[in-house]
Amino acid sequence: MSTRNGPFDPGPEGRATHLVLESTAGRLSLWPVWREVPAGWSVRFGPAPHAACAATLEPATRRTP
Repeated sequence: MSTRNGPFDPGPEGRATHLVLESTAGRLSLWPVWREVPAGWSVRFGPAPHAACAATLEPATRRTP
């Protein structure tokens, strides 16, 4: 069993490890900061901790105040 984390798993707590990208079609994606931003995508949010980036991807109705 591997203990190695994948690129989309949360990183060390409080570290700015991820981005939220937006495609030219308006789709959003969670992306690790160390990966190059693909053509046709731009940074919409971040760099920020995984939890903060993931929260921006949740529908507003699922967020807690």
